[in-house]
Parts: sequence; structure tokens; C-alpha cells
Amino acid sequence: MTPDQATLLKFLCSGAARPAAEKLQKRTAQQFVLAHGWWYEPLGVPDTIASGSTKECHKNAVDLTMNDPSLVYCEGYALFKSGSSPTIHAWVTDGRGKAIDNTWPQPGVAYAGIPFTSLFVSMTALKNNAIISLLDDYMNDWPLLGHLGDRPEEWFEVEGRGLKRVDANEADV
Repeated sequence: MTPDQATLLKFLCSGAARPAAEKLQKRTAQQFVLAHGWWYEPLGVPDTIASGSTKECHKNAVDLTMNDPSLVYCEGYALFKSGSSPTIHAWVTDGRGKAIDNTWPQPGVAYAGIPFTSLFVSMTALKNNAIISLLDDYMNDWPLLGHLGDRPEEWFEVEGRGLKRVDANEADV
């Protein structure tokens, strides 16, 4: 585990739900990534992929998967650079555990997230009439953080698995 991954893992482990939030959802987004997430290796953006719009990572990642069905939409948390704060973020993977991020001007230093099926991503966008974070889907009362999160057969894309599962037991908290 790299030092940047250790920083990101420590952040994920610190995401316990507050009592009031537990009434709305079963888990936080951080807990969801701990339960279902994978580590992805940062990869520079290939020349065949155009840069996306700044601060529109979810739309950029969806656009990439629409243009190239071999890419898989991923969402979770990432660190832009060493010492930066973890941020909820979206990217695509090539099916070999690489994070392809065309939103940031350079690859981030750590990515932990979940691969989602194209059908789930598309249906959520249609339902919301917008492309927003799947983990922070406030428009539908955070379904992945509730009972839908217990049904990965409805949203998890096996082909998009990362290099290694995120494991809270590796945290030096």
C-alpha cells in the first residue's frame, strides 16, 4: 500500500454515520466504499481520450463509457495529490485495474472505488434527468447507502474490478 492509499484508507475508515444520519441510510458513502471498493492504479490519459470538463467528473466518466463500451464507470474517493483532501470522484477503468481520469489535469495519486454496470449508471441518470454522483444520489434519498447497497447484483460490474479489494484491516488508524 502506498502512503497516499494509506491516507485515503484512513479517511474511509473515519466515515462512521452520525445517529441522525443512520435513520436515513444504513451506511455512509465512505462505509460503502470500504464494503465494496477496489484500489485502482492511476494511469495517464491515453492520447485517444480527450480531456473532460473541470469539476464534471461524473459526466466525464459517463461520456467515456458511452463512447467506449470497453471502459467501466467507477465512483468512489480519490486523492488529487499527496497531502490533498480525499474527494468523492468518478473515473473509468480499462478492466485491468487502471484508473483513467480525464477530469483532473494529471492523474490522482490514489483511487478507491466501485465499478458500476452501464445499465445502472444509465438508469440512474434517466431517473434523475441528470448525471450526478451515484454515491451521493440525494435526489433519490441515497439508495446505495440504504438497502440497494446490499444488492450488488443490481449495480456491481465484475469486469471493472480493481487490482485489490479495499480492506479496512490494513488501516493504521
